[in-house]
Order: sequence, then C-alpha cells, then structure tokens
Amino acid sequence: MRAFHDGAAVAEDRQFVGIDCEDEQELVGAHPADGSGQPRVLIKGGAMMIPNDWSPDGHLLFMDIAKGRPHVDVYSAIERRVTEFAVGAEGQFSPDGKWIAYTASRGVLVEPFAHPGGRIQISSGPGAQPRWSRDGRQIFYISPDRKLVAVSFDPQKGSVGVPRVLFQTRIVAPNFATFQYDVAPDGRFLINSFPSGTSSPVTLISDWTARLKDQ
Repeated sequence: MRAFHDGAAVAEDRQFVGIDCEDEQELVGAHPADGSGQPRVLIKGGAMMIPNDWSPDGHLLFMDIAKGRPHVDVYSAIERRVTEFAVGAEGQFSPDGKWIAYTASRGVLVEPFAHPGGRIQISSGPGAQPRWSRDGRQIFYISPDRKLVAVSFDPQKGSVGVPRVLFQTRIVAPNFATFQYDVAPDGRFLINSFPSGTSSPVTLISDWTARLKDQ
C-alpha cells in the first residue's frame, strides 16, 4: 500500500484505519497507530470508500460511494465480510456499539445494530455529520445553516428529545464532506472552521453546556 489519501478511523486497539491506493485501486487498510508493524488490508476492490467509525467489538463502519448513492456499510473484522447497512453516509456507532447514527436524505437517523428495531428520526429536518456524546445519551449534528444541534437520546427506550441549537459554527461544509468536528470525553467540541480575520481555523468550544441553561 503506497499512499494514504482520504478518511480515517481509530479502533479500540489503536489501529488507525485509512484509505490507501495501490495500482489505482482503493483499499481500506489498518495501520498500527504507533507506527510499528506492517499495515494490513481489510477491504479491497471498491472505489470511494471512506472509513467512519469502529464499534467496541471490531465492526468498521465505512461509506461506499461507488454504488451511485452513498451507502453505509459494515465490515466485520471477525467474519471478514461486508454487509450493507443503509442508504446514507457518515455512520457513527454509539459508544456501546448497539446503535448507528447516520445521514440520509431525510436528515439524521438512528437504527439499532445487531438487534431488532426500526429507524428513528433524530433531526427535525435536514442534518448531517452526526456524533455521539461519550455516554451515548446525546446525538449532535450540523444543520444546513451550519448550526450545531443536540438531541437527547434514551438508548434503553429508543426515544429522542426535541432538537436544540447549541451554537452557530463556521464549519467548512454542513454535509457530505466527512466529519469536521469531534466531541471530547468532557463534552467540549473541536471544530474545523473557516478562518475569520486572523483567527485560527480550528475552534474549541468549552462552554456550550452553560449556553444550554440560557435557552
């Protein structure tokens, strides 16, 4: 494998997964995060595959754009096979690996993974780039006007609250541009933003919980 060029996800065992190119053919490869050892090929032969997330038990979510419309697919590291999960993009496992949030034409949806249940609408309209809080009880997403929105989620009942805007971002693109923000364990956000004047293109929001109390 010669050139890493798009997409990345880090597994629980610190394996760094990215897209490589070999003889004009895309591969999903796992690279030891510490640089030791050799990379190994997980998936070979597709085009426009973007790894999105790992589950705690070793399932890789990736976006496959080669089918015309983007699909969220799941690769099982144990069974070494790929299963199509949904028509959509930007898949993210819940922290316990039991739910998958993703972007679809209807907005942000959540579906159970490996247990029965139907689709649950998270966004009240269009939305993209879903992320989970570390306790699995909130889902965040970006609205079309680049606002960061939070929705409470009960993983036991599969029920959701009313979407609420946290703050306006200067995020590069609101949808289908891979993830441009992340949520830290302490609830802070790291956001890739357009620069404004001489400010940094990276924005760290640390007081968003206080802003919720004012709404």
